[in-house]
Amino acid sequence: MGFSSFVVQLLNGLAGASSLFLVAAGLSLIFGVTRIVNFAHGSFFMLGIYLAYSLVGALGHSLGFWPALLLAAGGAGLIGAAVEMLLLRRIYKAPELFQLLATFALVLVIKDAALWIWGPEELLGPRAPGLAG
Repeated sequence: MGFSSFVVQLLNGLAGASSLFLVAAGLSLIFGVTRIVNFAHGSFFMLGIYLAYSLVGALGHSLGFWPALLLAAGGAGLIGAAVEMLLLRRIYKAPELFQLLATFALVLVIKDAALWIWGPEELLGPRAPGLAG
């Protein structure tokens, strides 16, 4: 193995470690603030992206790209608030393992719902106005 291969592997390892650190920091932050092991927060980001894709396609030129992104963020926030009120409040006092299992089940439900609504193929939205080039 040459020096360049070693550097590439070192950078790949650092990139993977930084991804794991961000996931761990996110889970620690959520657990520290809300005292619940919320494993589903990434699924809400995914929902926000899919909502943005749908809203940009539906509203298109009539409303604009950037307002559609703001509406999608608000929609994902409303879904998150509904999940917090309907599910998470009921398990605040439960053991951490039960919280983890409940939120992991929520990940699977959200993933399957997104797969059912938007399908399995890649979705490419339009380029953001002002960011061409």
